[in-house]
Amino acid sequence: MILGIMVVVALVIVLSMLGQRRHDQQKSQAKPVKGDELAIWPFEPMPIMTDTEVLFFAKLQKAVPEYHIFSQVQLSRIIAPSDDAGRDKNFWFNRICRQSVDYVLVDRDAQTTLLAIELDDWTHDSPARVKADEKKDKALASAGIPILRFHAERMPSVPIIRHDIEAVISKYSR
Repeated sequence: MILGIMVVVALVIVLSMLGQRRHDQQKSQAKPVKGDELAIWPFEPMPIMTDTEVLFFAKLQKAVPEYHIFSQVQLSRIIAPSDDAGRDKNFWFNRICRQSVDYVLVDRDAQTTLLAIELDDWTHDSPARVKADEKKDKALASAGIPILRFHAERMPSVPIIRHDIEAVISKYSR
């Protein structure tokens, strides 16, 4: 009787291991995804910035030529979950991975992100966008990166842009 039970248990274990092995093999084989069979995918180039953002970018370059300026930067390229996130690093990464900032000011020597800049237009007035902007601001502030917002409708002059940037950088570099 005991021998029979041991044989059944051993058989269950062996079958379970074989089933897991087959499952692992199936899982490791890539399943085709729609479009994989196409020689050319349906994509076309698009501009990195809107016309208004291009105009502001030119003003930014004149206002602060001593810095590198990058446009349309994903938050995940300038901030990352800290060790305080523990096992929740993926959760926190997912909170920011699809967000971007219009411009990032970087120190030429140290390659340190000094400031994030947003050019807000009328689309930032919707309640959903206000909430998204608040989350973006909070994420950047948590990482110690200030954000400066300008309004596209009131396109600032080069001297005003420089003044506002210098004020923020001097405040945060203390």
